[in-house]
Amino acid sequence: MNSFVKGILFGVGIGLLVAPMKGDEMRQLVSERLGELRGYIPENEQIDVYKGQITDRVNQTAGALKDYAQQAATTVKSSANNLSNIAQNAGTTLKSSGQDVASTTKDTLNSTKNSSSSL
Repeated sequence: MNSFVKGILFGVGIGLLVAPMKGDEMRQLVSERLGELRGYIPENEQIDVYKGQITDRVNQTAGALKDYAQQAATTVKSSANNLSNIAQNAGTTLKSSGQDVASTTKDTLNSTKNSSSSL
């Protein structure tokens, strides 16, 4: 129901409550108006259909969210594995470079000692 119709119904209800009528007339009028308003309320069967539709949509959304969460977890796990591999490779490269520097330094020292000794 749009807000205009709701506003009209609300205004009519207030008008009925404050109108100068006899109690019997007012009760009868209010009863008639409530009967009219009950016609706007959906039947139980319609409500059950609406509940079913809402339940289906909620289940679909929950399934989609579950799929997205699983995809995100897989992506995070894959990224973590890639970063771990990169870190291991960097560590191996650094260790190898350190050994190369140590070996070159040792060779240079030995070469320098040999040069000094022969002079």
